[in-house]
Amino acid sequence: MNKQEFETYLNEHCSALSKFQARALDYQANKNQNRTKSARWNDAKVQRAADAMYDTFLDGIYTKLRNAIKNKYDHQAWLDYIEKYELLEQLEESVLEIEFE
Repeated sequence: MNKQEFETYLNEHCSALSKFQARALDYQANKNQNRTKSARWNDAKVQRAADAMYDTFLDGIYTKLRNAIKNKYDHQAWLDYIEKYELLEQLEESVLEIEFE
C-alpha cells in the first residue's frame, strides 16, 4: 500500500486524520493570534503550517507501519495488520489525546 492509498483508506474508515487536521488548524490559528499584529501570518500561511503538521503526522504513521509490515506491497497484508492491532481505534484515541506545544 502506498502512502496515498493508506491516507485514502484511513479517511474512508475513521475520522482520525480529519480530526487531527482540524486540531492542527485550530492550534496554528491560536498560535497566530498570539503573535504581534505585525508578525501575524495570513490565512494561507496558517493553513500551510497546519498542512505541514498533518503531513508529518501521516508520514510518521505510514513509515512505522511500512517498517512493521513484512510484505509492504500486499494490500491485504496492510489491512490484516491494521485490523489485528486495532490501528483505527488507536488512532482515534491518540488524536483526542494529542496536545500541541
